[in-house]
Amino acid sequence: MELFRDDGCLTDEGLQALVEGTLDELGRLEAAEHLSYCDRCLDRYTALLTGDVVEQPPRDLSRPVGRSILIRLMQNVYGRMAVAGVAAVLALTLWRGGSLGLILARNASSLEAYVPEQIEPPAASELPPKSNYTEPPRPEEKTSVAEKAQEAVSGLWEALTSRDGQSDTSNRWER
Repeated sequence: MELFRDDGCLTDEGLQALVEGTLDELGRLEAAEHLSYCDRCLDRYTALLTGDVVEQPPRDLSRPVGRSILIRLMQNVYGRMAVAGVAAVLALTLWRGGSLGLILARNASSLEAYVPEQIEPPAASELPPKSNYTEPPRPEEKTSVAEKAQEAVSGLWEALTSRDGQSDTSNRWER
């Protein structure tokens, strides 16, 4: 029994023997290796296991589909290039013909530079009200956590050591 055909795929007899389990160890290993990379034989093997019939398309459709994708891509690219070319020709025509200079000269007053001194400041009644926002302290003005802790401990120490009638506790802390 031949396991492989001349084109390298498994024969129908070889697939049937693989399904029935009548192949020797080497035959099973070769068939399994071939099934790991050959999709056509894997489909035939799966169809034998499930009892389905694998239908082959009447003709290969990969070339016509590939051609239609390529044609659409080229139409898209060439269409964009044509639009860019027309825009460039129109811009050069306006520039060389002097029409661009006429358009710019006609609108020269609107193209003048903005000078802030030309605008008068608003009256006092039109100004927004002043804000009561205060800036947050700068990092060098902030007190660190250690300084705050030391202030709290010294405040507590002063409160404990003050002599306002509790001399027993103050004496205990001083020892």
